[in-house]
Amino acid sequence: MITLRRLVVSRGVALLALGLLSACSTAPVPTLLSLPLPPPAQPAVPAVAAPAVLAASALRFITLRRVNIPEYLLTNAVRYRNADSTLAEWPNTAWAERLEVGLTNQLALLLRQALPSWTVCDSHCPSMPTGQVLIVNMAPLDYVRSAGQLRADVSWRITGPGSTPTPVFSGSSASSTGVSPDTPVGQAAAISTLLNQVAQDVARAVR
Repeated sequence: MITLRRLVVSRGVALLALGLLSACSTAPVPTLLSLPLPPPAQPAVPAVAAPAVLAASALRFITLRRVNIPEYLLTNAVRYRNADSTLAEWPNTAWAERLEVGLTNQLALLLRQALPSWTVCDSHCPSMPTGQVLIVNMAPLDYVRSAGQLRADVSWRITGPGSTPTPVFSGSSASSTGVSPDTPVGQAAAISTLLNQVAQDVARAVR
């Protein structure tokens, strides 16, 4: 025989389960954010070169390692700095790919545009032990919302073929890039601007 108390408890459990299912079904789907694609590169005018020059240029390639960023950014969450020692996340927004992956892919694309006569390899390219290796570090890489700026310290170095420890080229910079609008899209655009500057700095060094 079902008592009144058991009936009330059973109905309460059923209502709680129904409420949980309703909350899950109405949870907002996060917006997937990516770094904006750079404008298409202008087609290069083909030039006639001697066979020796062509052979030499064919050896000009560089392998880009995964861009190094702070541990707290190794996530799909889109984070910003809201105080000196605290971070926050944009609600209902996520990177379409982990930030370090997106940074590396975007930088490789920008380098290919800046160095059209070079072969730029990333993690998707076969190993080329005789080529140069580009290592990029970005720390910090913070959108400081109170200041409306993306603040970053960037250092990079290019090592020679094989395991040569001494950099052939290197560079560093500290930058503050304005973020507008104050949204995840604005933050992504500022990061893209920073990457373009890094690509131009590297290209000037190796040309």
